Parts: sequence; C-alpha cells; structure tokens
Amino acid sequence: MDCGRSTFTERLPALAQSHARRTPRLTESLTRVGLALGGEAAARLVPALGLVGSADTVLRLVHHAVIAPAPPPRVVGVDDWAIRRGHNYGTIIVDLERRAPIELLPDRTADTLSHWLAEHPGIEVIARDRAEAYAQGAREGAPGAVQVADRWHLLKNAGEALERVLQSQRAAIRQAATETASEASAPKPAEGTSPPLDRSNSPASAATEEPSAPPSTIPTVRQALYEQVHALDAQGASIRAISKITGRSPPTVRKYLLADECPERAPRRTKIGSGTDHDTLLRTRWNEGCRDAAVLWCELKGRGFRGTLRTVQRHVERWRRADDVRARVLHGAKGATPVPTMRPPSPRQLRWWLLPPTVEQPADQTRYVKNLLAGRPAIATAQRLAQDFADMVRTHDPAKFAPWLEQAEASQFAELRDFAAGLRRDARAVEAALTQPWSNGQTEGQVTKLKMLKRQMYGRASVPLLRQRMLLAA
Repeated sequence: MDCGRSTFTERLPALAQSHARRTPRLTESLTRVGLALGGEAAARLVPALGLVGSADTVLRLVHHAVIAPAPPPRVVGVDDWAIRRGHNYGTIIVDLERRAPIELLPDRTADTLSHWLAEHPGIEVIARDRAEAYAQGAREGAPGAVQVADRWHLLKNAGEALERVLQSQRAAIRQAATETASEASAPKPAEGTSPPLDRSNSPASAATEEPSAPPSTIPTVRQALYEQVHALDAQGASIRAISKITGRSPPTVRKYLLADECPERAPRRTKIGSGTDHDTLLRTRWNEGCRDAAVLWCELKGRGFRGTLRTVQRHVERWRRADDVRARVLHGAKGATPVPTMRPPSPRQLRWWLLPPTVEQPADQTRYVKNLLAGRPAIATAQRLAQDFADMVRTHDPAKFAPWLEQAEASQFAELRDFAAGLRRDARAVEAALTQPWSNGQTEGQVTKLKMLKRQMYGRASVPLLRQRMLLAA
C-alpha cells in the first residue's frame, strides 16, 4: 500500500558509523586503556572514567587495533623471550635505530627467523646472542648482513668458562682458604694490645667462618652419587645416560664429572645481609661488649626486625667463634692450639673475585686471591686468559682476538678450549662485536618490558595479544 509519508535518517559519520554501538571516541578510549592495562584491569578502571566496556570488549578492541607500518629496519636486535619459562620460547626483534620492537615471533627456530629476515631485505646489521639457531637463521635469511655477537653475553660466557675451571680445583680452593685464615689469625706484634678483629660477613673473612667440612664428613648419599657418576663415566656412559640412571639432571652430572672430589653443598646464608642497618647495629653492640644474642634480638625487633632469634644467633655465631679462636691464639690454651680455618668461597663466587673488579675489593678477598694464585700456575693462567678476554671486549681491540684464541686453545683446561672453539666457529660475529657500536642492550630492555606485560596479565596473555600490546605501545 502506498504511503504518502517518508522517513529520512541523517547520517552522522563524525559521531558514529552506521549500525555502530560505540562512538569512535569511546572505541579509542577503551583501546588505549586496554593497551595500557590489559583486559581485566581495564574493565575495573573504565567505570571510574565514565566509560562502559567489559574485559572481553576491551581485548577484542586491542586485537582489532591496526598497527601502523614501521619504516624498513636497517639494524635489528634479536633475542628470545619466555612464553612459558622452561617450556616454550619466542623471539623478539627490535629496531635498534628507532629503539622500538617491530615483531614478536612464536618460536626461536632458525627457519622462523630466516623467513622473517627474507621478507625484510634491507637489514644490514643483526645484533644477537651466541645462540646457534639465531646465527643460522641470520645466515640463511640475510646472508649479506653483518652479525654482531652481544658483548655482555661474551663476557658472561667467559666467566662461566672460568667457573667451570674452578669447579675442578676445589682442593686448591680449600687449601688457599686455610692459608688465608692462618695468615690473618697469626698474632702481630703490638705494644700491649691485640690488633682489632675484622668481623666481616664475607665468606672469605679470615677466622670468622666455621671450618669447612672435610671430604670425610660429606653426607654419604652425595658421596655415593659422586662415586657412581665417575664409575659410569669410566664405563663409557654418556652424560645423558648417566643422568637417566642416577635421576640427576645433566648439568649436575657434568658438575660431578668436572670436580676432583665430591662437591660440597653451599653454606646457608644468613638473612641479615652484610652492610645493612641491622648488621651495622649488631656489629656496634658486639664491639661494645654485648654477647647475648637474645638481647641483641630484642633490640633489633625494636627497630623493625622481623627475623627469629635463631637468625640472630646464626649471624653472631661466627663472631663468637672468632673471639674464641683469637683468645686461644693470643693467650694460649691447654692442649694443642686449634688451627684457624675459614669456609672457602664457592666457584661461582670466586669467579667474580678473579675477574677484573668494578669496585675495590676488600682486603680479605685480595689476600685470598693472592694465596690461591701463588704456586698454582694453572689457575693463574686461567685467570689471566679470562681477564685478557674481558679487557679485549671492553676496550674493543680486535687485534688481540687471534692471539688470545691461540693461547686459549693451548690451555690445559678443556673448559677454556671448548670456549675458544665456540668463539672460533663464531669468529666473524665476535670480531664484529669488537668493531661495531651495536649491542643487544636495547633488545634486553624490550624483553624486560615484555615480561612486565606478561606479569600484568598474570602470565595468561597469548602471543598475538602480547604482540599487539608491544607493537602498538611502541
């Protein structure tokens, strides 16, 4: 039936699109809040801003947001990031000139990286860590690009090689601790007074640590495991086979094989850190003559200390034993004079003592290092090689690389020879690290930002959502 009336609808594209349920302004606001906070947090905030939108709506808008095309990258950094730590890993690619992420890849395989690089033919420099997958992917996807090994990873690998050397020299480490303790505890001539007692909490402090356990007191289970690992190795079993038989991880099996005796368990650390306010108060009160741990504990509680009495007792136990040893040495005692001892540092801790220090080392550490290197040319050579490599990397001197490789390959330690062999396989990237200004520092910073986004979403964000948030935020 004909109708003489007509209905007209006026379009207002500046206010809302046809059939739209939100205005462009509301859509943009929800998208920005979602990029900053994620889904659930954004849904809790938007009512306070006078907006309306659920967590699903916010995430849907973030997924549909358009990423503006970035200019073609010329220098990129490549690093891995944990999708699920210990299980799944992805790859982040950063434009080092713009200092912004440009891609998140769902894995860290060479094929995925090479395909991405092939799609971006203008890349001239690739900064990466020393992972073989990234090296192969860069060679296949961008054969003309210059690969630059990250200098921080080079220094880290050199320190790890030195640490593996020290793990096989535990007898020498323990002997040097005994020598250092004997020197520090020896009475020095003075005019009627004894020298002041250094009560440092450092593991290398002379006469302030309880004696390290000799091999005979190591728990039987760990000693039996040590003997079993070496027996299987003598039969020709591989590290992986020994790991399956003993039920220990391959790194643990490797550590037992490198050690000249059963490794000792690291000492339990006190919860009162050296140099903290609580430690300073305890030192002051101890020097004033207060020896009652309960009294000291009550005083600390009045200053906000939340630890137990046992924590304080364990902290001052070293000083109490040191006073007893000093009294026996200076004034004599009935029977044999006890031999002062100290707990030797772990290989990981000693690694930092032997490498070039960034700050002045305490006197007890310097004394221990001097005693360790004296009469032990093998350890001194390993330390010199590690220091020379660190100096070469820090001073960017490529002329020293080839001579250093020859010296390391001639070393008596298999750990240093293996490290040198890996550097020779990646020689071009290492030499580029000594001549190029680029590094993976900016890439590591973007990985830290990515970790923050994951924690913000309680680790439940998918790779596409993380990609949207990272790239749109950049």
